[in-house]
Amino acid sequence: MLVALSIFQLSYVLLLSPLIFGILAKLEERIESKQGPRIFQPYHDIFKLLRKESVIPSVASPLFKSAPYVSFSFYMILTLVLPIITAFPLSFGPTVDFIGGGLTFGAAATIKKLSSLDSRSNYSHLGTSRASSVGALAEPIIVLIFIMLGVLSKTNNPYVINNVLQHSRSWYFSLVHWFVSASFFMILIVELGKLPIESHSTSELGMIDQAMEMEYSGIELAFFKWGGYIKKFLLMSVFLNVYTVPFWVPLSVNIPGILAYSLIHFIKLIVLVVILALIEETISKLRLFKIFDYISISFAFAFLAILAFYITRGGF
Repeated sequence: MLVALSIFQLSYVLLLSPLIFGILAKLEERIESKQGPRIFQPYHDIFKLLRKESVIPSVASPLFKSAPYVSFSFYMILTLVLPIITAFPLSFGPTVDFIGGGLTFGAAATIKKLSSLDSRSNYSHLGTSRASSVGALAEPIIVLIFIMLGVLSKTNNPYVINNVLQHSRSWYFSLVHWFVSASFFMILIVELGKLPIESHSTSELGMIDQAMEMEYSGIELAFFKWGGYIKKFLLMSVFLNVYTVPFWVPLSVNIPGILAYSLIHFIKLIVLVVILALIEETISKLRLFKIFDYISISFAFAFLAILAFYITRGGF
């Protein structure tokens, strides 16, 4: 049964992750009073790229061609171990905890950066440099966030954290929890490329991921894009299922309950997408160097969570 549920969860993420970001793109265009693309446009882009010829730079090593498939496989592994549609571990759930999951995310990002440098393109190097600078500041904050939730639940297991926050309203409404959630939300916005700097255009003033993928084409670019959708889908799911709205996630094997929660989870994602679209379209983007000020605010929230915990001696 757990194997079947693992396959269902994997299919759920693979199939719905492009749709979520198609809806996000459509909402942003509608807020700007534009027609915008269809919500199924990401599927069309992926299938079109899968049929196109791949062009590999003559100076690139085998890493350049293999990187999209390796990073995509890492995201598939994460899909099998994170709480997406259940609050109990599936077949591969015990494989890693939050720290292991963070390292897997980091490994996928590192492979993408190395392959981008391998292309010898100035634009790719520009995107890699920016991504490394942002990551050097954002990743320690993510570790702080994981540590604080680990303090609350006495473990780094995301399933246990979900169970603690589902059953302990005192912890759920505590300042520690909400400072951590605020910090993670700010980092989530950066990871999704919504704010404060990255844009969806090819302008060199703000692009990061677009620059790193500049030299890719064909099936390799399709896997990079699809993997990017899955990565963002997983981060949004962790934010919702573990941090902010851990309720209603099935705690035991209950097929009707799991199917019902799959729909509820999709609705939760849509609500988050609406919030992200409003933030994206109503707040002006900052200049590139201002991202360090933005991330420092996220660090302040994480640090306030630590202070709140130790000042109250672990109280509420």
